[in-house]
Amino acid sequence: MSVPSNYVMPVGDLRRPLIGRAAFGTLLASAIFFVFTAMKQSSPVYVHAPWVNDPYDTVFSFTMFFVPLLAATVLVQVSLCRKSEPLPTGRVVTILRGCRIALAAMAIELLSAWVSVALGANRSQWTASTAVLIALLILCSVVTGKAIADVVRAPHLPNPDHVEVQEPDWLADLVSVAQRESHWLGPLRHRGLSVLGWTDRTVLTKVRRHPVGASAVTSAAFALTVFGWQAIRERSLSSVTSLEMGLGFCGMFTFLVLAGAYLGVVRSSTRLYGGQRRALDAGVAASIVATATLAFRDTLWWIVGSTATTAGPAQFAVLVGSTTLLALVVVFTLETLRRSHSRPAS
Repeated sequence: MSVPSNYVMPVGDLRRPLIGRAAFGTLLASAIFFVFTAMKQSSPVYVHAPWVNDPYDTVFSFTMFFVPLLAATVLVQVSLCRKSEPLPTGRVVTILRGCRIALAAMAIELLSAWVSVALGANRSQWTASTAVLIALLILCSVVTGKAIADVVRAPHLPNPDHVEVQEPDWLADLVSVAQRESHWLGPLRHRGLSVLGWTDRTVLTKVRRHPVGASAVTSAAFALTVFGWQAIRERSLSSVTSLEMGLGFCGMFTFLVLAGAYLGVVRSSTRLYGGQRRALDAGVAASIVATATLAFRDTLWWIVGSTATTAGPAQFAVLVGSTTLLALVVVFTLETLRRSHSRPAS
């Protein structure tokens, strides 16, 4: 099938340098942001940060994972763009979407950090290390601001989603990049390609067939690996560990479902309608509320009749459970009453 010219950017198109500047600016900002957030792993330094406590630390903790993942999606698709070849605008639109989400996540974190600085949060712990952290914050803010300006100046492109052309999803692009780079395996290249082919045919096919389930499994693996290891390292109580892993699951699940759908990470032929779709919407809303409850728990203890000084893991579990359940029930009920996402008449 021939593709309309509006959905292909030819070589020499004057819009291409603007798009490239936006993409590479976002990747540079993401790299600096990674260095900035990696300071959390240095406890002797991070303890002096104005944003060390919640609600600032919750934003910091999640964006330090989300931004590198978003940068990876952009990098994979940018690596498939060649100056000497026409570019399908579908891929370019997805790249710009990834840039916007990554920059939005960085902007939210940087704004949160600046608020903590302006309010003098954790002021009693400010030292020379705080000055270094604020200097990194300034550098990250300047680079991110420049990248945002580049993305805003990037040309608007027609959305190719309604064109009857089968656009590859991000997973397919990842496989293409892996195949192209397989020469680095040397004598193991053939075996590597065999494993890659099996993964594409078996694992990725199941992921495309069950994208929500795949998001849940990935989120659970993230929660067990990251927060489980942190609990082992800090010798946390099992109840606290369970809460941390549950909240980590909620944050990652929300990110994968929302960002994944917007970026076309998986293009699935499976469509959710009726109760299944309403349950998914309610689950995502409840996950967002659970994460927000973690961030603002010090102002929400009154819900369970406790305070920040007397509350323990049990009270926190009740607080998160009650707000999450309330969000789940409210969203599902409202969408059911409105008959949202009903199956279209054939």
